[in-house]
Amino acid sequence: MNKYYDEFINIFNTNDKDECLFYCIEGIENGKFTIPELYEGILKPALYNIDKCPTSDPGCIWKEHLKTGIVRTIIEGIYPYVVKLGKKQERTNKKIILANPEKEYHELGLRMASDFFQICGYHTIYIGTNTPRTQICEAIKSEKPDYIAISITDYYLIFEAKKTIERIKENNKYDIKVILGGQAFKKNRHLVEEIGADMYLEDYRDIVELRKGESL
Repeated sequence: MNKYYDEFINIFNTNDKDECLFYCIEGIENGKFTIPELYEGILKPALYNIDKCPTSDPGCIWKEHLKTGIVRTIIEGIYPYVVKLGKKQERTNKKIILANPEKEYHELGLRMASDFFQICGYHTIYIGTNTPRTQICEAIKSEKPDYIAISITDYYLIFEAKKTIERIKENNKYDIKVILGGQAFKKNRHLVEEIGADMYLEDYRDIVELRKGESL
């Protein structure tokens, strides 16, 4: 994947959104890489590089927003291929809601996870960024999912995740499983159980393994 990552980064650094999207679609259509390989081997590392923008650069913020927008456009442009691939998989009867809690605005990792779940045959309901606890609970009440996935990038928002989980368990009497994801928990796995979650999933392989254990 290093070759394709390097090719993509060369385009990405020109800020040419259309060419970036074309490169990714062409790569999927021609079998150069799969959607999970695109997301995890190209787009995620590209996002991490955005975060390395030096604060001494006076244009750091607008450049970060621009490049984040390019990645968002790519994910949205790839979605028809996600749907097509998901329809080829044997469907599970499991439903999952995916949300970022209040004050968490890093939604692209969660959006990628939503696509992974869909590829693996789950019924996905992606709510997205900065979702109040009350609204997450309303969504659960309405949709009655088997799982709720919460993603946190900022370590300082772990407390918000804890409060969200507490509210979910107070308001829902049936057995809903709480999945955590995001960089905040990657080096703090011990916190997953401490704040009341059931599991931490890091990547596509983890979702595949979860799917293998599901009944249809």
